[in-house]
Amino acid sequence: MFRLSSNNDNNIAPGQASIFTSDIAVVYLARYSEGKGPVTNFIESLERHPPGIAHDCVVIRKGFPPGESTLDNVLRRAFPHSISVSDDGFDINAYAKAAAQLPHTHVVFLNTFSEIASDDWLRKLRSTFADPAVGIAGATGSYESPVSSMKRAQKGWWLFQNKGIPKPAGLRRIFQVIRTRLPRRLANIVVTTAISYFAAPSFRANYDGALDEKFEAYWANQLAADGALEHLKELAPFPNPHIRTNAFMIERQVFLDALPDSIDTKHDSYLFESGPNGLTQRILQRGLTIVVVGANGNVYPMEEWPKSGTFRREDQRNLLIKDNQTRTFENMSAAGKRVFTAMTWGDD
Repeated sequence: MFRLSSNNDNNIAPGQASIFTSDIAVVYLARYSEGKGPVTNFIESLERHPPGIAHDCVVIRKGFPPGESTLDNVLRRAFPHSISVSDDGFDINAYAKAAAQLPHTHVVFLNTFSEIASDDWLRKLRSTFADPAVGIAGATGSYESPVSSMKRAQKGWWLFQNKGIPKPAGLRRIFQVIRTRLPRRLANIVVTTAISYFAAPSFRANYDGALDEKFEAYWANQLAADGALEHLKELAPFPNPHIRTNAFMIERQVFLDALPDSIDTKHDSYLFESGPNGLTQRILQRGLTIVVVGANGNVYPMEEWPKSGTFRREDQRNLLIKDNQTRTFENMSAAGKRVFTAMTWGDD
């Protein structure tokens, strides 16, 4: 039964729970504005890699126009059930609406850019919950702190502007072109990688250590009241272990209990993923553990994530589920990979 509606709130009523056959729901968020490519890529990965256990497939139609679209024809290949939401809000808002409607015990949430990378992927995720101490199982985890990564990028740009590194003629103009001509997400990756790489003291001869003290003063002003980055003060510095919310499995009620009162801004969504009172921390506060599951089926506790080969390390050869960030890392230069590995796991 593929549920389509002309409105933006296609609800699954409590009496319709019988349409489901499993206690596990795999919930895929298909955002209409991202186009056909990511959705087709995900469904083809589903068809290549059997899940290993029974489940119900539910798609969140985010921002779809009224009626049936050509993208619905693609989704019908894999999803007999759907929930429609408007394009307002973020992925987590859509996950919350789906979790509130579904009757399942456990849910797996996958974002638009997910790609299954291993056979028996769902069985591997589900097996972790044989241990009642497990609160969430993710395909990837990270120690990254947005505030620490921003500081690294800001220092690179600050040093660049303050003659901390040699500047080939025209390099500033190149960066300006990158920022204005490329899509914002790609431009940020390119510029941040370049600046962070060249700003690292180990890559420069005759580095003036006095610049470090001057930058710390500049950074303190950025975080001060009315500073440009004041909002980052509430984020934990590195290391900041958290499960990435691109692909994870959780008990549905635990997820609902962990939701904040509201997620209204992009900053709120960052806080939910990796903030001091976000999803990971709320699960830890319940006395539960957080784990990452590799394509090899091994379960990695928090302290073993850097050695799991799942995210921004060891060619990510052990990834259970890919996404746009893991693919971006795959395509980086060796220098770019060093920078993003350091931001994710530390300089050591």
